[in-house]
Amino acid sequence: MSTFYLMPSRYQLGQRFAEFLTGLFPGTDWPQDDWHDLAEGLASAVMSQDDVYVVYAEDLPADLSLEAGLVEYFGAEPGDAVIEVRPGIGLGEVGVDYWRVRDSLAA
Repeated sequence: MSTFYLMPSRYQLGQRFAEFLTGLFPGTDWPQDDWHDLAEGLASAVMSQDDVYVVYAEDLPADLSLEAGLVEYFGAEPGDAVIEVRPGIGLGEVGVDYWRVRDSLAA
């Protein structure tokens, strides 16, 4: 079984990661132009794990449900785990939903 991480936009994730890095490394600056690359770097690190995929909000079609978009465009299969991450205003305010792809959508 695979695990799909549904993330906010690269911009939003990169922004949150930049905030984290600024706190971790005081005096550093992570301009907005770097946020896309920060998000992509995080995704690359996560996807080095077996059967793990990162999908950003902007890569999913707007005319399909999240589940249908994962099946149609990213190859999700019945039983695959989906972890939907919704960052809040601050780093500690992260919402996470866990669910599995249903048999009825992966035909």
